[in-house]
Amino acid sequence: MIGGFMGTGKSTVGRLCAERLGLPFFDTDAIIEQEEGMSIAEIFKRRGEAHFRWLERQLAQRLAAQRGAVIATGGGMMADAEARTALLQDAVGVCLTATPEVIHARVGGDRAGETRPLLRTPEPIATIRHLLRERAVHYATLPYHVDTTALTPEQVAERVCAIYQRDWQHIHVDILRAHAHYTIVLGEGVMDSLGYLLAGRGWHPPFAIVTDNHVAPHYAERVRIALEEAGMHAFVHVMPAGEASKTLAHVEAMYRTFSAQRMERRSAVIALGGGVVGDAAGFAAATFLRGVPFVQVPTSLLAMADASIGGKVGVDTAFGKNLVGAFKQPNLVVADLAALHTLPLQEWRCGMAEIVKAALLAGGDSYDRLRATLLGDSPLQPGDHERLLPLLVDAIQLKRAIVQEDPFEELDKRAWLNLGHTFAHALEAWSQYRVRHGEAVALGLVCALRLSQAMGLCDAQWVEEGIALLRAVGLPTSLREMRTELEDITFDSAQIYALMQQDKKRQAGRVRFVLLRAPGNVLLSEAPPTLVQHALEALNRDDT
Repeated sequence: MIGGFMGTGKSTVGRLCAERLGLPFFDTDAIIEQEEGMSIAEIFKRRGEAHFRWLERQLAQRLAAQRGAVIATGGGMMADAEARTALLQDAVGVCLTATPEVIHARVGGDRAGETRPLLRTPEPIATIRHLLRERAVHYATLPYHVDTTALTPEQVAERVCAIYQRDWQHIHVDILRAHAHYTIVLGEGVMDSLGYLLAGRGWHPPFAIVTDNHVAPHYAERVRIALEEAGMHAFVHVMPAGEASKTLAHVEAMYRTFSAQRMERRSAVIALGGGVVGDAAGFAAATFLRGVPFVQVPTSLLAMADASIGGKVGVDTAFGKNLVGAFKQPNLVVADLAALHTLPLQEWRCGMAEIVKAALLAGGDSYDRLRATLLGDSPLQPGDHERLLPLLVDAIQLKRAIVQEDPFEELDKRAWLNLGHTFAHALEAWSQYRVRHGEAVALGLVCALRLSQAMGLCDAQWVEEGIALLRAVGLPTSLREMRTELEDITFDSAQIYALMQQDKKRQAGRVRFVLLRAPGNVLLSEAPPTLVQHALEALNRDDT
């Protein structure tokens, strides 16, 4: 899908791209003119702009069903949330740009108002500048921007075709209630195109690359160079790795660096790392100068599958995990699968815990795909991105659907994502965070499945199969498998249960659990304390 302002070359470039790629071409302005039997100028004159925008929305819904086509939109189409959501749902979106002066010349100069109703003004170039500023936030939702000012249509078409032919996934997130629209770009090598992906958004350097001391040696300089090559000055702030660093003290250290580097309201924070970096940097982005742009560049599988999506950011405190936080939707998520090559095996396994969780919640084809991949004759191995990618996309799409429906946790739907996590957070705190988050999620899923069975909700087969899925990727399903990490910590189910009472999702002082009748069949319910503690105690037995 090719969008952008009038006069940037959308129709000409779109036709050239369609010819090169051997795909059908649709020009929304031309289709509307043909179907209405009059020019756009006449539609504006006779029926008004509101009617024209309605026609665009109707056409967008029809064209959204097209697969393998090139679509050039009208200049204002991306400013309409309904039309934009429909067209970008499963498309590669490219925004063409140009300077106001070049746009003015291309649309007819001083006679532009004769065919462009919006430019029937005494000062058309000033009007173009105003409209560009007004629509900038909408154009920014397209992940790729190509400046056509000094390029021929053939050169632009070559660049657009190259973008389309990359083996990258684009998942578009449109959260209307949160006024958030962003793209998750997923594939090998996307990190090197970060500067290109951020171009045209009207953001001001310096940009802050927040990372940790484990990730920084691998990727910090690479990301900084990618931004610098696109004309975006950036600096790097390094925090210590690990959950223990997700604190207000480390966020305050970020504030000091941001201030010393003279960041402004339009200077972006780029979180480069796993879930801890994303949570802490996102909280800093949500609160510094009352909010600055935020980009997630997850480098762990766990962050790609879960933590980088959905806009929940925050820090831990002495009295609970994630009890201080905010909702801060990212402006862009760039997940480079190549980063998984440097991921330790244990961290890869932790990410798989979230993918198993997502499949249990989704059920249907997603669960069947996971089961076939993990329990088949050839177990999934780290580095097998061809088989991993469909499972990762399934997990992302599940979270996208839930977050779009319930962005602020006002409904029960988003609480579904807490499957296994009420147990997990308490286990993390009890273990003094020696149990990694993904390992705790795996143990929490085992507890949630057993609790579901104990309450008469699900059959034993789902408990056994859930445990088999976790074991297939090397995740722990009992605390006995973690003797080394926990050798000097005494198991105490009552203490863990007490920690669960601090869960941030409790209502009216009561903790509710996400339980399963079967994969895809989810409910929220309170549970008898004795059954909860029995599920915890089962983790400490040798016969699990």
